[in-house]
Amino acid sequence: MSMNRKFVFWQNMVSVHQSCFLHCLSLKVNVEVVLVTVVAIEEKRKRMGWTIPDMGRVKLIVSPEQTVIDEIVASSDKNTYHIFSGFDSEPLFSNAFAYLTGHRHNVGIMAEPYSWLGLKGKIRYLRSIYHRLRYGRRFDFILAIGSKGMEVYSKAGYKKDKLFEWGYFVQATPPVTAAEDTAFRVMYAGGLVPNKGVHTLIKAWSNVKNSNGELNIIGDGPEAPMLKSLVDELSLSNVKFSGFQENGTVIKLMGQHDLFVLPSILKEGWGAVINEALQQGTPVICTDHCGASVLLGDHNFSTVIRAGDVNRLSEEMNKRISAGKVPAGAREKIRRWSECLSGGHAADYFLDIIHCVYGNGAAPQAPWRKGKKRGTFVDG
Repeated sequence: MSMNRKFVFWQNMVSVHQSCFLHCLSLKVNVEVVLVTVVAIEEKRKRMGWTIPDMGRVKLIVSPEQTVIDEIVASSDKNTYHIFSGFDSEPLFSNAFAYLTGHRHNVGIMAEPYSWLGLKGKIRYLRSIYHRLRYGRRFDFILAIGSKGMEVYSKAGYKKDKLFEWGYFVQATPPVTAAEDTAFRVMYAGGLVPNKGVHTLIKAWSNVKNSNGELNIIGDGPEAPMLKSLVDELSLSNVKFSGFQENGTVIKLMGQHDLFVLPSILKEGWGAVINEALQQGTPVICTDHCGASVLLGDHNFSTVIRAGDVNRLSEEMNKRISAGKVPAGAREKIRRWSECLSGGHAADYFLDIIHCVYGNGAAPQAPWRKGKKRGTFVDG
């Protein structure tokens, strides 16, 4: 497959969680990458400090006029592949989506699982079946994001050979030297919003039997006052709120902590902070509602617990604090394993998927599955 191939990604904005993958894909020989977005970065994300990352040779087209969209569609040939984020979810792209799927161009979907919880989850499940009946034969594959991605789309009736595990990928930053003192530091970073379940982390922390531990909560949001009063109510002196911090600062802090916890109790499509913590060599505890829980296990000294299980979370933190700070060797192993989460590995995996779908190649394994199975990143 040495002919020139063009990949057009249709997304709502420039995502820092896909940019290093697209960057690495754009550097491949005979590959052209176009990213079409509705906006550059959403206001909400701008306030969180997001900026447009280095996109390599990616051709970025932001809020295009309909004539530009029509041109992209009209110039598509058999070596052009379109990957839409979600099923006809952006009004700006709906004409392009309808035309490309209606005329059987090469089309794939990149999608997080829908929120599967409660009554609304049942309605979304029905909508997912409707999407399959309406569009299923008109596109060729789904890049299903996170631990529930494969599950919800299989449940909606998609055949296994159309589904490929996918994730979010962030650029690794150089590791930070962990603090030398004896305090065992636990960290959360993200929004202080209901779905993140930070109150379960605080409740679990109140059962941790160690005066030498310290819990740092980085982030802000509507739940901040409630969480602070919960800390007062439980008389916890070793919990610190640091408010919003720039991403670079958050990553440095990750490298100075002994454990990172993401206690989400509602849908968390992926949770890229998990990638960032592992890339710093810091073990992670997250719940089974986090898409990135697929990454965790003994191979990276990390644990997945049931969402909302406060007792299990306390137990796990107590066990780790008793065992003491994370040794440098363990950090190095985690960092080495997490090399499989690089943009380069994601780009190779994506091209293997394309070869499997369009060129009768073998079904590839997600890079983190290989990393787990062979143990090469762990023991190498």
